[in-house]
Amino acid sequence: MLTCKTCGVTIDVTVTACPSCGAAIPLGRLTGMLGLVCRDCDAYNDPGARVCAGCGKPLGGVAPAAPPPIPDRAAAAMPGRPATPKMRLVVERGEAPPGGIFELPEGDAQAGREQGQLLFPEDPCLAPLHATFTFRGGALHVRDEGAAGGVFLRLRGLTVPLRPGSFFAVGDRLLRYGGLLAPAAPAGPDGTHRLGAARPEATVAVLEEWLEGGLSGRCWLRAGSAITIGRSGSTVNLGDDPLLSAAHAEVLLDGDGRARLRDLGSTTGTFLRIPPGAERELHEGDAVRLGREVLRVEMS
Repeated sequence: MLTCKTCGVTIDVTVTACPSCGAAIPLGRLTGMLGLVCRDCDAYNDPGARVCAGCGKPLGGVAPAAPPPIPDRAAAAMPGRPATPKMRLVVERGEAPPGGIFELPEGDAQAGREQGQLLFPEDPCLAPLHATFTFRGGALHVRDEGAAGGVFLRLRGLTVPLRPGSFFAVGDRLLRYGGLLAPAAPAGPDGTHRLGAARPEATVAVLEEWLEGGLSGRCWLRAGSAITIGRSGSTVNLGDDPLLSAAHAEVLLDGDGRARLRDLGSTTGTFLRIPPGAERELHEGDAVRLGREVLRVEMS
């Protein structure tokens, strides 16, 4: 039942005009059973409406709720996994032009004179396939592929063990640690000693210079707990090499006969050869020497 707003007579919802005064019944009142009828203007509204579409006043005496804010899709998006860093090798010096960049793909990248993605065709000290760089899961490794020239890593502040037969490079010089001087051979059955120069009385270490082509060069016997190596004023002076610092590196001898290698803050670094066939992890700022090429690791 509805009430006529003109004369106040109660009327049936099925009529379109008041039987008492003849006033027309608005369509909104007739459909009020299906939706919401505004008490002020009789406009019909959808069942879920809170504000009258005709006059804008609240329906049912309830203040309209503020519309929900539009979600910020960018802010609401779930954060993804951190982007995988990308690695590259930058040429510091060698036969390749300095500053050259090699972007490392995911997986393996081979380096050598003739094979692989990192080619240095002008370097005669590189094997056709010299080394393999593996970049996977954000970690970078280098593997020696058994080339005669080997793979060298630059020391970064710490001392590293030196074993007899270990090779290391300073400037353009390749040196080999020969270990401690072996004891003198005993006299023969008749008591005769072999002729030779006088032996040092102290415990001494042996350092050897290796020439291009695999030939041994000069040899130094040095005593003391620290043997410095450099261009001049050192325990072992290697002469005029523009890539050598005056005091470039040193070999430290411990009391138990073990030896350690340390860089002395040189500009071009000290490089120690990794064992043939071995693999080492690389980090940003590390430098690898292959033949004459020195490659620095960078994260992009």
